[in-house]
Amino acid sequence: MKRAASCSHAQQLAEGLMIAEFSRELGRELAAETIPVGTARVTVDGFHKDDRRVTLVEVWAHIGKAKAAQRNKVLSDMLKLAFVTSVLRHSYPGLNVESYLVFADIEAGKVVTGNGWASLAAKEFGVESKVVTLSPDIVEAIRAAQKKQDVRFECEEPETPV
Repeated sequence: MKRAASCSHAQQLAEGLMIAEFSRELGRELAAETIPVGTARVTVDGFHKDDRRVTLVEVWAHIGKAKAAQRNKVLSDMLKLAFVTSVLRHSYPGLNVESYLVFADIEAGKVVTGNGWASLAAKEFGVESKVVTLSPDIVEAIRAAQKKQDVRFECEEPETPV
């Protein structure tokens, strides 16, 4: 039996919808991209490049308050964005680099918008926090997936929410 945490079909679907919605809000097409950085490669959920600007995006399809390990995932995403932003700015001094953490829920976003050090770090690194609005059906699918991820169950193929 697969561990429930590995079954994230609803979140993967939601993250795709979040990228599409944030693309619409920004007025630029975002797509996943793997960026070479030195001898490594860094993959971001959303990427857009034009003549003088690069947009980097990490999304998190979670509803509600983050648990410790989940908080660490968001902080890891923030560090990734800060690192890639720094490298790009040093490599291409005239390039404007915008970095965003995009959340499905205001409460989930409090990891980097609250009163703690993570909020200060996001500001220092220039990583903006945004929340996109998802349909109630998608929000409920995310909640149901999160609830299932707390117990062991057999992972099945994803269902497409209405």
